[in-house]
Amino acid sequence: MNRMKIYTPPKPAPLPEDYDEFYSSLSVEEKELDLLAKEKLGSSYFIQWTHMYRNWSKKKAEKKKAEEEKKE
Repeated sequence: MNRMKIYTPPKPAPLPEDYDEFYSSLSVEEKELDLLAKEKLGSSYFIQWTHMYRNWSKKKAEKKKAEEEKKE
């Protein structure tokens, strides 16, 4: 008896905790690029490894650090 298996695509990569905040900061073109990457790359697309996210995250950390220094 030969059973055919149904292909089940792998689950998408986990998103960082601050993904919603990051996504809301994107332009329309960047949001389209993110959607296209999710479509084409699927489980191989890790948003936290992209230049867009890393640059955004670095700026966010710098801003937080500057605000903390002002309070002191």
